[in-house]
Amino acid sequence: MATIHSITKLTDKKYVNLYELDGMNSKGYKSHYLIASRSDSIEGLKLISHRAQPDAVAIYAVCDDKVVLVKQYRYAINGWIYELPAGLVEDGEDYHDTAVREMKEETGMELQVIKVDPMIEKAGFTSVGMTDEATATVYGYASGEITNKFEEASEEIEVVLADKEECRRILKEETVAVICQYQLMHFIADEKPFGFLDSFKQ
Repeated sequence: MATIHSITKLTDKKYVNLYELDGMNSKGYKSHYLIASRSDSIEGLKLISHRAQPDAVAIYAVCDDKVVLVKQYRYAINGWIYELPAGLVEDGEDYHDTAVREMKEETGMELQVIKVDPMIEKAGFTSVGMTDEATATVYGYASGEITNKFEEASEEIEVVLADKEECRRILKEETVAVICQYQLMHFIADEKPFGFLDSFKQ
């Protein structure tokens, strides 16, 4: 197992910061490593706290037998990508409440969260080679009118309600975020919405 000798904070931004690590692995290889984090302090880094509390949520929501997606412009790829509605957890906020808030902001729709086994919602790392950001997936049913009037000025979002045929097309032809890919596979394979969750009922 590697040993971390020093950590230096390189930026001081609101939503994401860059940290430099100096360390050595069990083979004696010395590393100078950069990681991005939602934490605004060294003490808050997960390599220090060892707490995988969610920084963000992704929302797998169904509306009238269609899955709710957002097609969003992302600067990192200078292009559009299909994603689940998602957003950052605010300080002191329960991540289920984050999901309800973000669904409203990004789509205009209301979210009725469904209760699932806690291990299904457990926050996980999506790109641990470069960031300690952890994301929890929240499941529920969406309803109401689609509107962009709650959308933040910094966002460019198109809301998509996709049936199984459209999901197959999206997976085949479009750029898709990895969490979204896996949930679309479930959506296509399940005979009923969230059918795969039945396997985790006790």
